[in-house]
Amino acid sequence: MILSLVVPTYKEKENIGQLIERIQSLRTLIPSELFIVVVDDNSPDGTADVVKLLMRKYDNIRLIQRGAPSGLGSAYMDGFRYSFDNLGADYVGEMDADFQHPPETIPSMWEASNKGNDVVLASRYIKGGSSRGLSSSRKLVSKGANALTRAFLRIPVNDATTGFRIISARAAKSLFGYAVSAKGYAFQVESLYLYNKLGMSFSEVPFSFETRKSGETKLNFKEIYRFALTTIKTGIFGLKKRKGEDDDERSDAKFSRFGTTREGESIGAVASIEIFLNQ
Repeated sequence: MILSLVVPTYKEKENIGQLIERIQSLRTLIPSELFIVVVDDNSPDGTADVVKLLMRKYDNIRLIQRGAPSGLGSAYMDGFRYSFDNLGADYVGEMDADFQHPPETIPSMWEASNKGNDVVLASRYIKGGSSRGLSSSRKLVSKGANALTRAFLRIPVNDATTGFRIISARAAKSLFGYAVSAKGYAFQVESLYLYNKLGMSFSEVPFSFETRKSGETKLNFKEIYRFALTTIKTGIFGLKKRKGEDDDERSDAKFSRFGTTREGESIGAVASIEIFLNQ
């Protein structure tokens, strides 16, 4: 079994290196082949450079470099597509790079996935979970967003807005056939809505939402407004199917790989291997 963790980044230089090291320390606790796919939106602080250095140390890291910030949803879609097309992933994971999603929760999420669940969510709102890393205002926003999601989308989970997930290939691949949001956190509830409509199975495991270690949050009023509007529209109108597989939009993302991943490749190779999504 292959698990590919997709981690979108923008200006996460201070966090990404430590996060990758913490994930690597868990490899023996996850009985599968583990990959980390970082999707960086041309961070001006050198986030991608940190990842490239770690690629020389570890053979299971991949980097997708995109030309400009293009949205959380499209970052995950690019990461999923790469994971399926190039790594043969059986499951893909979603997590933030700022330590608010503690990597130590991944083994219990993986265990739940291996019990036949298509969508495993790390939840703040079940027994054993907490949102201690949220300010009072952020807790209010989170609770309100979950209430709105329950009212309009009827998703059978306690924490519909969590962005810490492991998803089966059959569930994640279904996203490519629908017009899900490219930008912002609306992607998270739209994808859960689709998984539920398609009859995917759900499970939640508890986790404690931590305080961001460094950098600035990407959540702002514009994101909150887009999330609320998308949730209401999705509840009323549903999600539209794409016209066809050939019509789905692909970004001009660039995939870079350094080091050894398969037999015969050289360790610490100077040259990178680049694959463009639109080729």
